[in-house]
Amino acid sequence: MQIEYHALDGASLGMTRYVTALHFGSEDSERKIYIQTSLHADELPGALVAYHLRPMLEQLEQEGRLKAHVVLVPLCNPIGLAQTLMYDPSGRFDLFTGRNFNRLTDFDLYGRTLARLRENPEQLGKDAATNVQRIRQTMRTVIEDYQPQTQVDTLQHILVGLAFDADVVLDLHCDEYAVMHCYTLPQLWPTVEPLARLLRSECQIVSEDSGSKAFDEFLSTPWLRLAREFPQANIPCACCSTTVELRGQMDLEHKLAHSDAQAMVQYLAHLGDVSLQTDALQALPELIRKPHPLAGVQYVNAPSAGVVVFVVQAGDTVVRGQVMAQVIDPIHQISTDVRSPIDGFVFACHHVRYAQQGATLVSVSGEQDLGLGESLGP
Repeated sequence: MQIEYHALDGASLGMTRYVTALHFGSEDSERKIYIQTSLHADELPGALVAYHLRPMLEQLEQEGRLKAHVVLVPLCNPIGLAQTLMYDPSGRFDLFTGRNFNRLTDFDLYGRTLARLRENPEQLGKDAATNVQRIRQTMRTVIEDYQPQTQVDTLQHILVGLAFDADVVLDLHCDEYAVMHCYTLPQLWPTVEPLARLLRSECQIVSEDSGSKAFDEFLSTPWLRLAREFPQANIPCACCSTTVELRGQMDLEHKLAHSDAQAMVQYLAHLGDVSLQTDALQALPELIRKPHPLAGVQYVNAPSAGVVVFVVQAGDTVVRGQVMAQVIDPIHQISTDVRSPIDGFVFACHHVRYAQQGATLVSVSGEQDLGLGESLGP
């Protein structure tokens, strides 16, 4: 294992933060796997998974069973880790710029890559492997030329530089109170499905482009767009990325984390990136729930301010009109029901117990595109 430290200079005089990347296997391997945790720095189950995954990868490397170059970046957001307001960790948004750490809105990797490829479109032909190599080299140049303007820019620049040329990217997050679930592109689902099965993911949400520029989409959607921009060329989607939501923020247990780490090793084995003995390779379990479109997700908000009493919990199935929570106004002795707008599956409940009007309370996933557009929320 090799350890790299990537500096985030310039936050303040006398201060330097570092992103720590752990490299396993040979950098000359044909394939690369990238795994990061806690980009939203207060989402810590992934960090505990990394704690259990590291010795597994070290052992595989020592035994010569690691066939890919694996990069593991635990606690990838040192900016967010340092943010606390009145004893309350605040790791989703940068307190200086207000930006969501998982929204890469200020860096147009696709647009800049496209502009450079248009200068010589004949370089892309019928050979997929050659096209992937040339596109990645163009992306590398774009990334190297990018000039970050803020600490968030610098952080995202470092992480994209570590991940852009990976064949598989796992971005480990969690929700507030939630079941295991994952997000990916519909085109990538066949590759992600074994992971969902092994992790026992209860909800799979697919979207080609939510418009949010979340880390996983930022790395995968350029390949789909380039394939459409250059139809004469054979351009595969060379980066299979997914956001894995490791249940809820309070689900920090060694037993869960160890099981999740084992599932990820099994996933790499199913992809051919890890060589396991035949009796150590698990058969894929049944898929718990087929993918739902992101456009079928409803974030149900509080209709008024008050004390929140949840009637359902993450993992429940609901029907349209079913009461999911009550908002209590004890001053005026009013109880307001919060009902599900769709038939669906409750994959997350939010931690708020006193809600302002409009606060999100419950996340429900439905099978049907509701025709309301796609959104990942703030």
